[in-house]
Amino acid sequence: MSTFAFYKKVVALNSDAHRNLKFSANQVDYSFARDTTAVLLAGVEFAEATREYPIVYIRGQDQRMRPVALLGVRDGENLFVDEQGKWDAGYIPAFVRRYPFVMADGGANGQLVVCIDEGCPALNAEHGELLINAQGKMEPRMNEIVQFLQNFQREFERTELITKQLDELGLFVQQGARFDTGTGETFQLNDFYLIDEARFGQIADARLPELFRSGALGLAYLHLASLGNMRKLLDRLSARSTPKKQGVAAANAPLH
Repeated sequence: MSTFAFYKKVVALNSDAHRNLKFSANQVDYSFARDTTAVLLAGVEFAEATREYPIVYIRGQDQRMRPVALLGVRDGENLFVDEQGKWDAGYIPAFVRRYPFVMADGGANGQLVVCIDEGCPALNAEHGELLINAQGKMEPRMNEIVQFLQNFQREFERTELITKQLDELGLFVQQGARFDTGTGETFQLNDFYLIDEARFGQIADARLPELFRSGALGLAYLHLASLGNMRKLLDRLSARSTPKKQGVAAANAPLH
């Protein structure tokens, strides 16, 4: 899964090129994430995310296992973003909330640098809260954003280490699922991974203290608990599919 899932024009933040940069938050809704069916999660988010989303795992091209919040089951559809661009959930993943800002590889010794999506209209020189002043210095709001990005990156890296512990124990099993909306439509979701409960219950006692201290046990339990949200996700899919079918029927109705 790409770090830049919904970014259009990612450039490094530059104190000269971006003098007088402002951010107009009221110009940003969540339409940019409307086509995103899953987003990466940091472990620190699991407690909140478990209340809203199924948390599953994906294996990247680098063979690392990573947790994601499942937002939909059809390609290119986020069931939590409505037609007005509003996010319909009590918790919004940090992967989404950080937009239009992001940390990216700066190319020098693997150092990460703060970047922005220059394609985002909320970033401009005329309206909004000042981020970088005329002297090229970061304003307090920009410092807060940088701190948020750094915290997310740190937690994301910690989550990778914890997930690696679980993966090395052979706990993950690949899954596929077929969903029926109740309106005659079916969808197939493939290539995601879950922790196998039987294998989880067979972890050697000697390994448990290590997994407890790292937080791996806690994340595993939250992941398993979150799978109950799959039914809620299907309910969202059914609710969204039904009006579409009614709309098609109305469009094809004869004129009187």
